[in-house]
Amino acid sequence: MARKWFKTLFLQMPNGAGVAKGQSWIPTSLIDGHGLDDGLAIVLLNRPILLEKHYFTTLWNGAKVRVAVDGGTNRWVDFVKGNINGEQLLKPPDLVTGDFDSCNQEAMQYVEQLKCTIVHTPDQNATDFTKSLKVLKSHGYDKQVTRVLALCESSGRLDQIMANINTLYLADAILPGVDVFLRSSNSLSWLLRPGEHSIDIPQRLVNERIWCSLVPIGQGCLCTTEGLKWNLDGSRPLQFGSIVSTSNTYSLNRVRITTDGPLLWSMGTTPKDM
Repeated sequence: MARKWFKTLFLQMPNGAGVAKGQSWIPTSLIDGHGLDDGLAIVLLNRPILLEKHYFTTLWNGAKVRVAVDGGTNRWVDFVKGNINGEQLLKPPDLVTGDFDSCNQEAMQYVEQLKCTIVHTPDQNATDFTKSLKVLKSHGYDKQVTRVLALCESSGRLDQIMANINTLYLADAILPGVDVFLRSSNSLSWLLRPGEHSIDIPQRLVNERIWCSLVPIGQGCLCTTEGLKWNLDGSRPLQFGSIVSTSNTYSLNRVRITTDGPLLWSMGTTPKDM
């Protein structure tokens, strides 16, 4: 995904607040695995790997740095033993990190034999996902990567899903200037900071009327959009207890969003759950 920055301007939202303009997003490579650059870090969390096998292998092997997080190490080892043959070698993790309350002994011995760098992070005041971003920084990868793609799932334990979203809010302070995304088997999500955003939508998603959503978490915001089937005009705040934009879809292949507060953008990547 290319990342483009525009000259900083200030826009006036309906509540009179000034917000900075903005960022252009081209998420195609993270959706289909084609055209990846060399600035990608992959972080594998402790959820089943339900991504299409070729997509996962392409993403994992093409990344600048590969991180297995705690029980994600079990998932990686299971994937290797269950799916990879001599013609489809999967590169070992560069970093294995976490408090290791979920990583089993067999998986740990496996990555130890591969000479992976193992970083124990026992702090219980942060999730293993959050701590993995700190490990990327402490090992110097903050100077080498432009994006972090965390492989997870958006079903299962609600508390873990919310914790993953919380890490998106923390990420900018840990890895300034590095975009962090959540990738599940059927969606891609990231945080839109206050300002103006342009998102290029793959034509396939427009044609198939795949879902997208804008959800404020933690605080409300005023938001305007162009390019959605049901656009927001900023006349009502997005917030829990009022309205949120879910099960939306596209009218154009470029969506423009202006928001005066942080906003979770999610977009479906397959027709599942339509």
